[in-house]
Amino acid sequence: MRQTPSDAQDFASSVLLSVLSLALLPVSLSAVAGCILKDLFSGEDESVRVLTKRASERKSKGTVMISGGKMTKSLTLARAFKRAGWKVIGVEEAGWGEYCPMKYSSSVDSFHLLPSASKNYTQYSNSLISLAIEHHVDLFLPVCGVASEVEDAKAAETMSVKTGGRCKTFIQDPETISQLHDKDEFINLVDSLGFPVPRGKLVYSVDEAMDFLYSEAKDEHGRGVGFIIKCTELDENRGDLTTYPFAGDDAQMSKTRKHFDGLKLKMSRKYPYVLQEYIPGQEWCTHASVVDGQITAFVTAPSNDMLMTYEDWTNREIGKRAEQWTRDFLDRLAKNPIASGKKRRLTGHFSFDFILSERNGEMYPIECNPRVHTAIILLPLSQLASVYPAPHESFHVDKVLKPLPGTVPRSWIYNDLIMRYLPYVLPFAEILEMIHPSLPACHLTWDQKKKILPQEGVMQLRVDPTLIADDPIPFLVLWHVFWPYLLTTRWWQGKKWTRLNVSTGRIFEA
Repeated sequence: MRQTPSDAQDFASSVLLSVLSLALLPVSLSAVAGCILKDLFSGEDESVRVLTKRASERKSKGTVMISGGKMTKSLTLARAFKRAGWKVIGVEEAGWGEYCPMKYSSSVDSFHLLPSASKNYTQYSNSLISLAIEHHVDLFLPVCGVASEVEDAKAAETMSVKTGGRCKTFIQDPETISQLHDKDEFINLVDSLGFPVPRGKLVYSVDEAMDFLYSEAKDEHGRGVGFIIKCTELDENRGDLTTYPFAGDDAQMSKTRKHFDGLKLKMSRKYPYVLQEYIPGQEWCTHASVVDGQITAFVTAPSNDMLMTYEDWTNREIGKRAEQWTRDFLDRLAKNPIASGKKRRLTGHFSFDFILSERNGEMYPIECNPRVHTAIILLPLSQLASVYPAPHESFHVDKVLKPLPGTVPRSWIYNDLIMRYLPYVLPFAEILEMIHPSLPACHLTWDQKKKILPQEGVMQLRVDPTLIADDPIPFLVLWHVFWPYLLTTRWWQGKKWTRLNVSTGRIFEA
């Protein structure tokens, strides 16, 4: 369970961090200048300007509406579609979009705030549909968060009907989305399709959880089996890889029961939990753009519970295995009818998380995120829009779009400054904890530093995906407006946080 920061820690990590961002503005301006100069001397800037000029001079390919404006992946897609000659409409929910980077991007023709989908789905859906009609949108590309993907699928179906089929939507049908999104339903679906899955169970109470652990704590060889827990809702336990039952617990597993009883979100019908077998091994994430069941773009990258560095492994053995698994899954899924009996709509994004087992080399799927994955930032910007169907054009992809050879890893500069480099400047977990309780997790012992993978080393070259020469303002807004605004307003409202995800603009509140 993640520790809630004290008032002093909350002030230091919210207000002082915002002040620090203003002090670092000259550094950001220097980075922008360096990026522009690099592209000018390399000729890349000129080629980008020519490409954009040609796209703007010819007749527009169509109008695309992209949601999720606070996320880097939305900004990336907006830039890609603008370079390809599309008119781009950006949207984000109120409370998050007022100062989000996409709003200030030169790639966006107009930007709009929407009511919160979780608070009032009807208002959210009606607003989306009104925008689609008003702007004659040809393609709706939802870049949703984990909490709104089912709502976006419903809104997309209604949008298609209301526009007489004019507006195409790049998202699966609601029933398929629900099966993929729900952790327990997804594992059951994968199992029914004949793929190996981790053992697990959906539980609604502590008693159910304990009964399962009593019965499943040993494998067929009599070896102890550990399980992790995942709440099906958003909570502070997300990313917690504590295994249960606790090592050294008594026969009644009293320590484990006490921990379950103390969860902030109690196990209940409202907040069910999944107990999933812990499989030791490297975690991998994938992104696939899919049209009518066919993969049009694919990425594989090493992963963890809070992924903030993206490195391309798509063309290595693990990437090829993950791509083949995704193809096999889509083929079998196409033959598996949904409960309503309707044909599945297999157009949308399929992003899977896998564990490559250290025990048997098997690749186990652990989650599916049926939405755009941030890993798309590894794909070539000038080609990304080509994997989506354009109106009035026949769509055909001869080759799956993948990251180009030599693609430099992506990470976010000031996130690296705090999470990757600060522990080297202040190499004591006790001092880091004084700033915020999440920081000691970044502290590395000397033995851990010696074992660190080359791609995670402090001297590894990385680029910030929000910074590009022909659209630098979103980079400045992200670090010096958007995050200071969110942190200071939440501090003023008395809302504390345990973690931040700068790639998705997400705050994990305490």
